[in-house]
Amino acid sequence: MKKTFLLLICFSFNCLIAQQEISDTKKLATIAKIYGFLKYYHPEVGKGKYDWDNEFIKYLPQVLEANDKESLSKIYNNWINSLGKIEKCKNCDSDQLLFDKNFNLSWTQDSEIFNIELTSKLKYIEENRFQGENFYVTTEPVGTIKVTNEPVYQNFSYPSEEYRLLGLFKYWNIIEYFYPYKYLTDQKWDSVLTEMIPKFRSAFNKDEYQSLVKELIAKLDDTHAWVSFNAEKVKYLPIKISNIDNKAVVSGFYNDSLAKVNNLKLGDILLKINDINIPEETEKKSKYISGSNTNIKIRQTYNEILLGKDSSATLTIERNNEIEKIKVNRYNFDDFKYWDNPTTIKTKSINETIGYINMASVKGADVSNIFKSFENKKVLIIDLRNYPAFIYKLFSKYLNSEKRDFSKIYSPNMDYPGMFRYKENLQTGIKNSKNFKGKIILLVNDESISRSEFTAMALQTADDVITIGNQTAGADGDVVIFEYIGGYKTAISGNGILYPDKTETQRKGIKIDIKIKPTIEGLKQGRDEILDKAIELGSE
Repeated sequence: MKKTFLLLICFSFNCLIAQQEISDTKKLATIAKIYGFLKYYHPEVGKGKYDWDNEFIKYLPQVLEANDKESLSKIYNNWINSLGKIEKCKNCDSDQLLFDKNFNLSWTQDSEIFNIELTSKLKYIEENRFQGENFYVTTEPVGTIKVTNEPVYQNFSYPSEEYRLLGLFKYWNIIEYFYPYKYLTDQKWDSVLTEMIPKFRSAFNKDEYQSLVKELIAKLDDTHAWVSFNAEKVKYLPIKISNIDNKAVVSGFYNDSLAKVNNLKLGDILLKINDINIPEETEKKSKYISGSNTNIKIRQTYNEILLGKDSSATLTIERNNEIEKIKVNRYNFDDFKYWDNPTTIKTKSINETIGYINMASVKGADVSNIFKSFENKKVLIIDLRNYPAFIYKLFSKYLNSEKRDFSKIYSPNMDYPGMFRYKENLQTGIKNSKNFKGKIILLVNDESISRSEFTAMALQTADDVITIGNQTAGADGDVVIFEYIGGYKTAISGNGILYPDKTETQRKGIKIDIKIKPTIEGLKQGRDEILDKAIELGSE
């Protein structure tokens, strides 16, 4: 009996010790969060008084050596104490309505890993946070962040472990505090941190490291998100690809003449490029590709697979139920003259009652003449399956009978990082009794991204409007570009864009009244099925 009792005591003691032990990944997650929290919240750190990256490098070994809650908390308490006294904040309390869906400082009160002294310190810092202009991040006039005064790490294309972790933690905290759509990601951002820490630690060469950076950024589920490694420029096929029935289908051309020279046709199903099976490669690569929704992610992955440094490739395609191999050329994108194609139409009269406007080609100076030429039409089809000029206000003057709200925007709150401020609703249109009285039909698809989506939201306030097409890119809001350790460039969406009723556009895309997706058969026949539907509606 005595032996049994002693065994139970030993077992309980060992369990207690085991409970107190903290894994390396968990310890590293705490320093990631402490590093970012102090960077953006502590008044002395926020003023730029410390070489903050060097502070991280200095404390990292100590954190890894800590073996329990008390020793870990002691390191952080000493670190905070070394930064200087924090005065009481006189203007940190605010009753302003804030967007708080991204806000999460609950970890600062985690009593399982931090002692009461540390949780109290962290709470005090939150309540008396820095209120000046932060040394490391400011805001642009449009409300997005501008990352500033970060050290340049040009020769760190494959950094040592501590700097791989530093790069991960820098990026993670920028997203944690300033990314407007953090709450919409498929994977919780805390979970991303603990997943990626061991991967970044064990990255054994430059290629694996760069793949991990791409995987990290893809977890934002944001079509605006990308990273550039300053690699040699790649070449492109002269075709647009769509995901139709989970197949890579030629749905358009960047240059009609070059597509014809290479024997590429609408409706071709791409099966292989060289010896790479496209469906199989799509499954492998998709986790490294940024995309706001499934359709966009797949399409972006197709595009990535088709890129290459070689000037030619062999495509295996399915055409008219037969498998063919064709040799095709790749080109520099500028060779397509896609953005400056003089043959692209701005407008056309489809029939006596219907006019068509291609927003890709319209400039501000064209708008008044367009509406004058179409003043007797009963229907205007406005094509936003492209990237338009920033001229939605000029259009709304002619389309709306009055000014109307079309978007609610929220931007990072620099006085309370992690919170976001609502701006006044954006409006478009003017009071105009002579506005266009007919029906407006907006065309959208998966090529409608960012400004195109924003323009569609504005034009949806017209007096009599309908939107048709398929899911847009779901990437709205100004783009923020900043550096990732190694001299790499990366980007994210910077402002939160909602409809006035707070319906999200990010990931979902804009509101569509009638959904129409192109079909392989329609493409083979040279039909524009979305435009055909618009003409049908306009003729009713």
